[in-house]
Amino acid sequence: MKRTTRVIIVMVTLCLAEAGKTQSFDYPPSRQVDVVDDYQDIKISDPYRWLEDLNSAETKAWINAQNATAIKYLESLSIREVFRKRITELWNYPKVSLPRREGGRPWYRRNSGLERQSVVYSRRDINAPRLVVIDPNQLSPDGSISLAQIAPSP
Repeated sequence: MKRTTRVIIVMVTLCLAEAGKTQSFDYPPSRQVDVVDDYQDIKISDPYRWLEDLNSAETKAWINAQNATAIKYLESLSIREVFRKRITELWNYPKVSLPRREGGRPWYRRNSGLERQSVVYSRRDINAPRLVVIDPNQLSPDGSISLAQIAPSP
């Protein structure tokens, strides 16, 4: 078993032990609706269907309230900082994708370590300086927009 995997297993175990301590939660209320789907005479109740509308003000308020409850709890864990430091150490290293040649140019992604997303680069040739094609980290300040794939045109 790799050392990293062992470290993560130990950290998760410690976190679960911490979570096992008695603590009461004041969960936000979750409204239930009377929605029943009928699939070939099999009735399936879906009381939380209203949560599927992610653009609704009510759903957004519910999500924010749930997040506030979770964040309050997570920030109270004494082992949280140990987790944060170790995970940061494990992820903080340069990552470079395999280059792909298209239109006579190499294209690749590079992440210096802790960037949310890898930046897309190209070069005129292998010895030329790299050029930033698109930096997906600049697409949205909160990181809600991501770049999943690229397909350079010949």
